[in-house]
Amino acid sequence: MVGNTLRLMLTRGLSIIRWNNFPRVVDIKQMDNVWATLHTALFLAYEEEKISWIEVDSLYLMKKIIFTSLADLILSDINSWTKGYIKKLSPKIFEELYEKAYDFFLSSDAPDILKQDFKNTLSRTDREKEDLLFLAAKKYVGYYEWSTNARVFPDMYEVPMGEMKSEIERLSRELPSLKKLLSSPDSEKYLSHIYRLSFSMRWNQYGRNTPISVMSHKVVVAYISYIIGMIGNDKGEENDIKDMMFRAIYHDVPEVITGDIITPTKKAVPGFVELLEEVEKTMMDDYLFGYISPEYKKYIENFILNPFQGNTWKLVKYADVFSALIEAKVEDRIWNHFFHEKYQNILAHVSHINHPGVEFLLKEILFYFDSTSDDSIRPSYQ
Repeated sequence: MVGNTLRLMLTRGLSIIRWNNFPRVVDIKQMDNVWATLHTALFLAYEEEKISWIEVDSLYLMKKIIFTSLADLILSDINSWTKGYIKKLSPKIFEELYEKAYDFFLSSDAPDILKQDFKNTLSRTDREKEDLLFLAAKKYVGYYEWSTNARVFPDMYEVPMGEMKSEIERLSRELPSLKKLLSSPDSEKYLSHIYRLSFSMRWNQYGRNTPISVMSHKVVVAYISYIIGMIGNDKGEENDIKDMMFRAIYHDVPEVITGDIITPTKKAVPGFVELLEEVEKTMMDDYLFGYISPEYKKYIENFILNPFQGNTWKLVKYADVFSALIEAKVEDRIWNHFFHEKYQNILAHVSHINHPGVEFLLKEILFYFDSTSDDSIRPSYQ
């Protein structure tokens, strides 16, 4: 289960281009969409709690978004617009289609604690507010993705943009947080800048067969953080999974402003790491935090500027390093010589980490990345 999902995230998730049957000037990858949806949903959840005085189950919200996105990696040859019509004309068949994809993941080997949580999260029916926030975030992000292309190809996007706008307006009547977002140019500017992470590429100075954005990387780190934390809890630890996933989702946000500065550069001159931290704080205040309220800044600032602090930071850092390991592995398997060396160096480092979650990942996951084709892990529906 875990190997299949990570393999698909780092292959198909980085290859699927959304709205592929529409003319485009901007391409949006599937994994970028998942993180944009996560960040937008958490933004709306904070506002919903503040406005409506209700508690939002943000851990459920994060897990539901990530787990649901995994099915889209299996159903990748059905575009989002067509899925919408399938759901509208036959909700039963649409649900059965997704159940088939989920069953594929659950049929694979995985610790019971992960399988059970996966099933429980997807089967819950008592989280109507959270599911509504998820839907609102998906629609808002989808509309944003279309808006740039619609300016260049207005005739092609007129009908779907109109329908999407109507759906967002309907949802805003049910969610005060969405209504507030739509009436706040500064909040929309903040999210627009956040979405720039889809254009900030990791390993940017090296040629890659499968480029990965900082935005997509954060989804992978969030999922791996969840796995490491849950396996640790199964072994008697008391990891705060919500805190871990928050740190994973918000880490690297300063790269919206600074870009992705690689670790060797950060360590090239003594004191540069500390200086860069001050630069990030100053630039975030000047170019990003000014669009949000002081209260929301206080809520997210620590996760953004100090993700690797607190009680769970070390496990999130393990997840960050393991993500780099499998990113390098994806390139190594096609004989990219730089990434072969990088993969071996990171593997040597990770192999010395003493934690049951990391040990599980090393033992059970890496062999899924040995093949150069992901057809071997695609389910058969026959």
